[in-house]
Amino acid sequence: MKNGGKISIIEGAFAQFHITLTGGMFLTAFALYIGVNAFQMGLLAAIPSIMASVGFVSAYLAYTFGKRKLLCVYTSGIGRGLFIAFIVALAFNFRISIQLFFLVIFLFNFFLSFSGNLWTSWMSDLIPREARGKYFGIRNTIISGIGMIVNYTGGILLDRFTQNTAFLMIFSVSVMCSTIAALILSSQPEPVFEKKVIKLETVFLTPLRDKNFVSLVTFVSFWYLFAGIAAPFWVVHMIKFLKMSYSTIAIYSIIAGISSLGFQLLWGKMIDKTRSKPVLTINFIGVIFLPLIWLFARPNFTLPIWIDAFFSGGFWSGINLSLFNILLSLTEDKEIKESYFAVFSTITGICGFLSSLLGGLIAQVLSRFEWQFLGQTFINFHVLFLGTTLFRAISLGFLRQVHEKEAYPTLYTLQMIGDYTVRRLNEYKDLVLNALRFTK
Repeated sequence: MKNGGKISIIEGAFAQFHITLTGGMFLTAFALYIGVNAFQMGLLAAIPSIMASVGFVSAYLAYTFGKRKLLCVYTSGIGRGLFIAFIVALAFNFRISIQLFFLVIFLFNFFLSFSGNLWTSWMSDLIPREARGKYFGIRNTIISGIGMIVNYTGGILLDRFTQNTAFLMIFSVSVMCSTIAALILSSQPEPVFEKKVIKLETVFLTPLRDKNFVSLVTFVSFWYLFAGIAAPFWVVHMIKFLKMSYSTIAIYSIIAGISSLGFQLLWGKMIDKTRSKPVLTINFIGVIFLPLIWLFARPNFTLPIWIDAFFSGGFWSGINLSLFNILLSLTEDKEIKESYFAVFSTITGICGFLSSLLGGLIAQVLSRFEWQFLGQTFINFHVLFLGTTLFRAISLGFLRQVHEKEAYPTLYTLQMIGDYTVRRLNEYKDLVLNALRFTK
């Protein structure tokens, strides 16, 4: 595990360049640059979700040919390399049509969803269960740190150069780093993976007979379907309504990233001690009301955005880490675990797809909506933020139905976090007092 774990961290570091520079703020800015409208922005956010359904195909092919590693390496490398099409167009000043843009994004997400399902299965075999919380906490911390630096640097490029030149540099670096990542991934060891003859319907039906797994899928599906309607528009809101520069938006990501770094190891330790369910519950409760903060942000008053950045980084790092680990724990020792990952990504992906389309449709229909209240101006995006809060709160009821073996009670876990925090604060206090005494 040691060598494989180290290789995965190095590979993830290079892959993070592509993940950062071809997603989030950069993909949104590029889409606005070529002229997409609000509904098309929703469609853009929906594509990764609907592409999750190819997980079935990847699981089936992996078992049929017994080539999980080979398929994962090639599909991830080819998918990320597709951004060469944009590099060529920008270099020679060719017009990038909306159709070409969506074709590249569609194929990119197809290949990445294919490889992602295989990578999850691969890592679940490579990293022992008892070490996953700490390992992925460390891995995510390192990768997040790199992502912050890359994000801010890319934001500066967008502010200082013409968008054509900036995107040319951004996509060129991303493709170069993704190629290196694919080469490194090819050297990562793979535990024994046996070739099996299975029916495609078996891949789908087997996980649906697992009631606890279905409960997890139900929770995440409802969350994605209704609470994700604002997902395509956080960055759009920053650019169009709050008039924030790209480097300032990058600072938002840096604050969230630093907060994530600070909490990542804590959540990893808690998951190893108390399991994933209580950590997921605590953090999910934390993110329910964050969208409401955005209702009070204005071009001349962005303090709420910075508050959200800090808490989002902390809570979402816990959600992502615990959700990933609970999925691994529920599929532990399953005969065809790849089918569980495929069903999970497919069903939740379809819900995410519909949610993004719904959000895009609402934003487009309400594009002229403007309401003045108590000196505040509210627009279409604020309606989506309010709806997101409501549906996140409802989603919590579905989370209660998810059960994880050996998981500690949520309140006990919260008490452990409190005790840990007090101990660390006392340690820091003693360090500061000793330092002051030494200076005297």
